[in-house]
Amino acid sequence: MTSVRTIPLILLIALLTTGFDWGFGGKDKCGEARALLRGAAAKSPAERQKDEARIRGLCPDGSAVHVLEGRRLEQEGKQEEAISEYRVALKIDPILPEASRALGLIYLQKGQSDEAAVELTKGLADGGDPRIQRALATIFADKKFYPLAAYHYTAALNAYPDDLSLHLGLADTLRHMGSRDDAEKQYLNCLTLDSKNTDALLGLAALYEEMDQPAKALDQAKKASETEPKNLEIHAKLAELYEKTGDLAQAAVEYQIAGRSQGEVAVGYLSRGDASLAKKEYDKAIADYLNALKEKPDWPAAQGKIAVAYQEAGRDEDAIRAFREALRLKGTSGDLHYRLGTLYEKRGLTDEAVVEYRQALKYLPEHYETRLHLAEIYASRGSLPPAIEQYQLLIKQKGSNPVLYLKMARLQLLSKNVREAAVFYEECLRLDPECIDAHRELANLQKKGGEIEEAEKHYRQVLRLKSDDAEARNALITISVENKKYDDVILLLKEGVALNPGDANYYYKLGIIYEYQKAYPAATEQYKRAVELNADHAKAYNALGRVYMKSGRTAEAREALEAAKKIDPNLEETKVLLGNLRDELSIDSGKSYRKQGKAGKKGKKGKAGKGSSTKKKKKKSTKK
Repeated sequence: MTSVRTIPLILLIALLTTGFDWGFGGKDKCGEARALLRGAAAKSPAERQKDEARIRGLCPDGSAVHVLEGRRLEQEGKQEEAISEYRVALKIDPILPEASRALGLIYLQKGQSDEAAVELTKGLADGGDPRIQRALATIFADKKFYPLAAYHYTAALNAYPDDLSLHLGLADTLRHMGSRDDAEKQYLNCLTLDSKNTDALLGLAALYEEMDQPAKALDQAKKASETEPKNLEIHAKLAELYEKTGDLAQAAVEYQIAGRSQGEVAVGYLSRGDASLAKKEYDKAIADYLNALKEKPDWPAAQGKIAVAYQEAGRDEDAIRAFREALRLKGTSGDLHYRLGTLYEKRGLTDEAVVEYRQALKYLPEHYETRLHLAEIYASRGSLPPAIEQYQLLIKQKGSNPVLYLKMARLQLLSKNVREAAVFYEECLRLDPECIDAHRELANLQKKGGEIEEAEKHYRQVLRLKSDDAEARNALITISVENKKYDDVILLLKEGVALNPGDANYYYKLGIIYEYQKAYPAATEQYKRAVELNADHAKAYNALGRVYMKSGRTAEAREALEAAKKIDPNLEETKVLLGNLRDELSIDSGKSYRKQGKAGKKGKKGKAGKGSSTKKKKKKSTKK
C-alpha cells in the first residue's frame, strides 16, 4: 500500500535523478566541455589551447578540467598528483575514456599491470584506440591471458599493419594458445618484414619443435645463429635440436660452444622434459627428468623440475619427496618453498606449510600468492595479530584489491576494533561499490552501533545488488517498523512476496502490518494465503483467528484458533484467545454460538426469539 503522502517524494526523486531541465532552457555546459575534450586530440596545438580555455570556462569544476590538470601534472613529471586528478575526474564521470586511458598508461609505466588493464579497458569505451590496444595486448600476453592478448594484438594491427613487434607478439600468443597454423603465418609475416629477425626465427623454431618437426626447427635455429653467432642460448638450442635429429657429434660441438662442457646429455634430457612439461605431457616430462638425474644424480635444477612435474601430474607424495630432495641439494629458491608449502597445506599440514611459506618470502618478499596463503592460514587459525600483519603487507603491495580490505575488515571486527573495521569496509566499497558482502557486513555493524540511517543505506544497496537477499530485507523491515515507516514495511514485504511467492512467512508478516493498521480484510487475506502455503503455520492460524475475532466472525475464529492449538499446543496467545472466545460464546456473555449460527433464520419470529432468549438468560442467572 502506497500512502498518498509518499507520492510527491517519489515524483521529486524521479525529477532529481533524470535529465529534466526544469524548464529553464539551460544547456549541458559540462557535457559540451567533455565533447571538446574528446575532439582535442585531432586538432593543432593552437586549436587545443583554445579548446582548453573554453573547457575551463564552461565547466570549471567538471571532469574535463580535472583531465586537463592531470595532463599538465604529467608533463611536469608529477605522476602521483596526476593520478589524483584523473581519479577525481572518474569519480565525477565514471565513464570518461580520456581519464581512464591516461590513468591506465601511468599505471603501466609504474608496473601496476592489473590496475592498468582495468583502466585501459575502460578507455576503449569511445572506440578502439590502437595505442591502448597495443598496451592491453602486451599486458594480457605477459599474464598469459592469451585469447584477450590475441584480440587486442589483432585490433592494434588493423591500425599498424606493418608493425613487426605486433606481428611477433600475436605470433607468440597464437603459439601459446595452440593455434599453430595461425602462429606460423604470423611468424612468416614477421620474416617478410625482417628476414633476419632473431625472435621470429626462434619463435618459428619453437613452433616446429612443438609440432614434432625437429628438422624444420633446426633449420630456423641455424638462421638465428647466423644472425647472432655469439648468442650462447641459440647454440644451446641448436645442441638440443641436433640431439633430437640424431646428430650427436654436432650436438656436442654446439654444447661446447654454449659453454656446457659436462653433462651435455643430461642437459638435453632436461630441455626435452621442459618442452613436455610446457605441453602438459607430464609422464614424458617425468621420464626425461629421471634420465637427466641418472646422468647427474645431484643436480638441484633437475630435482626441482621433476618435483614440479610430479605436482602438476597430481602425484603429491612424489612431489613432496622431490621438493625436499631439491632443497637438500641446496636448490633453494622461493618457488620451491612456495610449492612445497601448497602441498603441505593441501594435506592439512599447516604448521609445515607456514614454515615453507615463511622461507619462500625470504627469497621472494614480494610474492603475492605466498603471503596470501600465509595470511589465510593465520586467519583460519584465529591468529589475528599475524594475520592482520600479513594483510597489511598485502594491501601495501596491492592496495587496489578490494578483497584485501574486506578480509582486513573482518579481522579487525574479530579483534573488537570496530572503528578500524568500519574504515576497511568503507575502503573496500570505495574500490568496489558492488561488493555485496561489504555492504551487508558494514550495515550490520552500523545497525549494532546505532547508526540506523547509514545501515539502512547499505541494506538497500544489498537489495539493489541482490533483490532476493532475505537477511537485508528482514533488517530493513525491522528498521522500518522501529521507525514506524509502515508504508516502507508494506512495500518491502510486497516485494518479498513477489520474489518468494511460496514463502508463507512474507504473507504472515504482511498480514501483521495490515492488522496493525486495522485493515482487517487485507490482513485476513494475507493470513489465509500463509496457511494455504504452509498448513503447519501455527502463528498464521493464530493471527487469522485473532483477526476473525476482531471482525466479529466468531465461528471462523474458533476454527482457526483450534487449528493453531493443534499444530502448536504451547502457543500462549492461542490459549488466551480461545479462553476469551469461550467467554464470549458462553450464555453469560449474551452471544451464544448457537444463536449466532441461527442468525440467518430470523424472520417474523425475530422478536419472540429474542424475548425467549432473554428469559432463558434471566432464569439461568437466578439459578446461579
